Amino acid sequence: MRTVYAEIDFAAALHGIAVEPCGMKKKAIFTTSWDDGHPLDTRIAELLSRHGFQGTFYVPLSNREGLPVMPPEEMRRLGRGFEIGSHTIDHCYLKTVGAVEARNQIVGGKNQLEQILGHGVSGFCYPGGDYTLEHRQIVIDAGFDYARTIVNFYRTLPADPFGMPTTLQYYPHARSVLVRNFISRGEWARRNDLFCVSLGRGDFASRLRGMLDHVCLHGGVFHLWGHSWELESFDGWRQLDEFLRYAAGRIPVEGRLNNRELLQHAAASGR
Repeated sequence: MRTVYAEIDFAAALHGIAVEPCGMKKKAIFTTSWDDGHPLDTRIAELLSRHGFQGTFYVPLSNREGLPVMPPEEMRRLGRGFEIGSHTIDHCYLKTVGAVEARNQIVGGKNQLEQILGHGVSGFCYPGGDYTLEHRQIVIDAGFDYARTIVNFYRTLPADPFGMPTTLQYYPHARSVLVRNFISRGEWARRNDLFCVSLGRGDFASRLRGMLDHVCLHGGVFHLWGHSWELESFDGWRQLDEFLRYAAGRIPVEGRLNNRELLQHAAASGR
């Protein structure tokens, strides 16, 4: 534990001070992704469209935890304006099942979703963010081009297309949760600057703006992810509308990408 804390500049974190990594171009990219295929995803899409942003929606065919999933016709309608990715057949946490079932969930989820949409699906998201190297290989073998995780506080372009990180979950987590997630996910040096910024902001709206401002100042990617069904619990709709309005004033149109476009940009940049 001593080694972990030595990697974290808590004095800087208390004052919202972040250390800038060297060698990045000062260009900001903004992407969003939304998990679970809840019917409220259509409301997210409306907000994104209103402010001129793109997004990727990771959709299972059903949800074994009991949450509703949008019907096929709604998936097709959403897919006409946004990227749709796969999220297994029924939102299966891959580490809780054997290899055969994991393969069925990953491959079957892709095939069934492609049948609904009428076109290929290139992106996958690991439910709960938990996976093994075997699951990663199944995703590759299934024909996906990339897979998103829930690792946070990144602003670098994805180095591993099958381990795409994020910047922040759209949920007002307590500071203790942010600290726990930061410590447990490793790669502290790469994530330290945005972690420090997040701790230096007292409320969720300030946290969002502060982290986006940092990315705009120093360059990199701001990847916001979340669950539409959680927004009902914390005045999330109003705050998302306000944040996207703020982001629209900071991010040029060419910097507003979905997750697939982000990976294509990373590949073109040689990352």
